[in-house]
Amino acid sequence: MNLQRIEHLIEKYERAETSTGEEKILKDFFLKEEIPHHLRSYCDLFSYLNISRKEELPGEDFDDIVLKAIGEDKVIPISSGKNRKIYTLAGIAASIIILIGLYFQFKSDNITVYDTYDDPQLAYAETKQILLRVSGNLNSGYDELKKVSEFNNGLDELNNISAFETGIKSLEKISVLDKSKEMVTFKK
Repeated sequence: MNLQRIEHLIEKYERAETSTGEEKILKDFFLKEEIPHHLRSYCDLFSYLNISRKEELPGEDFDDIVLKAIGEDKVIPISSGKNRKIYTLAGIAASIIILIGLYFQFKSDNITVYDTYDDPQLAYAETKQILLRVSGNLNSGYDELKKVSEFNNGLDELNNISAFETGIKSLEKISVLDKSKEMVTFKK
């Protein structure tokens, strides 16, 4: 068999793209032919697949055999139509109770609004007092923001330091010029 074809089929097998016919070709190759060294790791896999195909699955009485071996009695499931009817009726009753509860929960016949004022002057005074309290709370938060703006002023000072750093870098260029001047000048 063509070795390149086998390698291609192995790649397809690893990607789970092979058909049953292609898998049979691979099984036959690894069982009958001389296997190259770089493909020997697949030999065990395909020989196991061949052996496992021949094994028989446990029968219907497998559970009974195991339970008998460990000394437990056979478990017989009890299923009757009576239990099924009870569960169905209980589900229907629970649904009806939920629907009745929702009806009374959202019934909107007697909606009474509390904390309202009959006198408009009193309502205005109360609203004004609440708005003043909210305004005071906002102003206390504004005082905290002033501290943040002071912090920003400090950052602006740091920007001035970075401008100083650029000035120092330009002075370094002058020192290079000074060194070149010394090299050019002759000493007497």
